[in-house]
Amino acid sequence: MGQYECHVFVCTSGETCPTQGDTEKYVKVLRAGVQKAGKQVDVRINKTGCFSQCGHGPMIVFYPDDVWYAGVQESDLDEILSSHILGGRPVERLRYAPGVPGANKIDVEKKDLPSRGVDAGPTGPSSTWKRVCRVDEVAANGIKQFTVEGTDIVVVHAGEEMFAFQALCPHEAVSLAEGIHDGCVLTCLEHLWQFDLRSGAPLGDAAAGLTGYPLRREADEVYVDLNGAVTGKGA
Repeated sequence: MGQYECHVFVCTSGETCPTQGDTEKYVKVLRAGVQKAGKQVDVRINKTGCFSQCGHGPMIVFYPDDVWYAGVQESDLDEILSSHILGGRPVERLRYAPGVPGANKIDVEKKDLPSRGVDAGPTGPSSTWKRVCRVDEVAANGIKQFTVEGTDIVVVHAGEEMFAFQALCPHEAVSLAEGIHDGCVLTCLEHLWQFDLRSGAPLGDAAAGLTGYPLRREADEVYVDLNGAVTGKGA
């Protein structure tokens, strides 16, 4: 059976699923339901990248059942939770069975994807997204520096989330890759300037915020939008 009786994957960073529903919220709702039922040991709810079925979303996939759901709405989540996750009975009306193996994308009008990590507002067209690295190139709970089209950035890996910021501390140009974070606060160890990990805003004695870049994950790859840079502001 594997590590979990039920392993659920919600597409939160594919090309179209995040534009067709608030899939980040889907994850929160399902996790809350699993926790309320006391099934955290048996059930795992994960965010995931593109399933290469773009246009059929929002999509949710169950393993080991190999059940795929398409067009899932927020109003369907309670039924998915009670019937399938807790009851073991798939919701047949939501099943996805295109009869075509492999990738099965359809042409849809693509809205700009919401940024993940730094809240930088609307992002640019898909051509502005530049590949940075593989997800596994940044250690869990680690920080690593990369150069993307001449721009030095750091990618911060915090649990299931990743964030991208300017590479150098605004204080004395020390690489933030040499710093640390606790999942909420990024600290430059040179003079202990601290920054909010989600907004780049300065904290404590820091006199300036960090420039952050919208980041998204697709499958095992990390991309940033250099054109969407926003500098975090203090309170």
